[in-house]
Amino acid sequence: MLQDLRRQVDMIDQACLIEGAVGPLDHNGQLVMVAMVPGVVAEGQVPRPVDYTLTDRSGDFSFALAPGDYRFLAFLDRDGDLELDDDEPARHAYGGQAVDCGAGQQLQQDRIELGREDRLESRAGFSVKESRSLVSGAMESAVSLGQLTSFGQVVPLSDPRFDPETARNSLWRPVDFLRAGHSGIYLREPLDAKRTPVLFIHGINGSPRVLEPLIELLDGTRFQPMYFYYASGLRIGQVAWHLDRIMRELEHRHSLERYHVVAHSMGGLVARAWFLDRAGGEERADVTSFISLSTPWNGYPSARQGVDHSPVVVPVWRDMASGSAFLERLSATPRSGRMPPHHLLFSFGESGWLSSESSDGVAALASMLPTSIQRQAVSVFGVDSGHVGIVSDKTAQERIEQLLLREESAAGRSTASRTAGASH
Repeated sequence: MLQDLRRQVDMIDQACLIEGAVGPLDHNGQLVMVAMVPGVVAEGQVPRPVDYTLTDRSGDFSFALAPGDYRFLAFLDRDGDLELDDDEPARHAYGGQAVDCGAGQQLQQDRIELGREDRLESRAGFSVKESRSLVSGAMESAVSLGQLTSFGQVVPLSDPRFDPETARNSLWRPVDFLRAGHSGIYLREPLDAKRTPVLFIHGINGSPRVLEPLIELLDGTRFQPMYFYYASGLRIGQVAWHLDRIMRELEHRHSLERYHVVAHSMGGLVARAWFLDRAGGEERADVTSFISLSTPWNGYPSARQGVDHSPVVVPVWRDMASGSAFLERLSATPRSGRMPPHHLLFSFGESGWLSSESSDGVAALASMLPTSIQRQAVSVFGVDSGHVGIVSDKTAQERIEQLLLREESAAGRSTASRTAGASH
């Protein structure tokens, strides 16, 4: 197992991260960045696209790519179809020169200035969306994380990819998990504009199937589930970055106005890291509420022992270790930006209240209830259950159902008020 882990960690370290920005931002539409493999390109033609991503509100973008040479293209998606049309501003980045993306490098590229009159001379045979289907059935040929990601695929929770063994193996073999194309956002059914999505995020060693008791609880006339599946062994910040990239695209593609987030255990840490990165994005969808269940906000002493003594360290242990810099940053009160209202649920079913190590059988109460997080929460609610059992606990389910209905009603009234004000 440790040998497999060492190989997986080495492979993670080989990935190349490219970051940059596109401007100016006074355009009506969404800025899109496309990564392309140079290959042999005839004069007047464009290289083969391998992936694309949407910029954030500041025009920033990033790609996780296999080592190699890449060219980049920026365009303004005015009609929201995530395809480059002849009348949309577009230009090759960095003068059309290839960027050498070396193993393990983190490259910060110069800002790309996209003008209103910029156009490609030729875009014959160029399709942005099809770039992600190039590796269908041949995952080993993927060169970008986006090619291995589900962006809203409809898959039932009974699918083998959500099996417990696959989820547990993602801790020790996270790269194999990614290469199998398991990571991403999944849907039970196509998104319906008349219902509000609820995004579920599982914990370490888990999969969306663990949260099925909560998913089945939803009022199907008002809500519909989305679920995020990720490799447990990756750094939490990496997982949150991936989630942000996926949701940024789904918000744009489906014109999402709002959704709720329900996260279990380590999923709460993923969610908060994501919220901190996206705080202040006024043009993005509204996260109407955040409900965390049994989240170990102060981490685990066992993860600290693994970091200090294991010959090979699982990347996530570095973030989950008690006292880690990641957890300290996560618990701090944001200086600016808008965070979703947080409803904190904790479990104490196996605590033995007289014990100095009171817990729910997995996480200590002291880790689930740090003062800094409690102060920022809108509500705190205890449930007499175990760490995993909380998702099936009747009291917890009723509480979650009440919170979702309450926050959804409040969001609906707020939207109606803004609409009425705008009409006047």
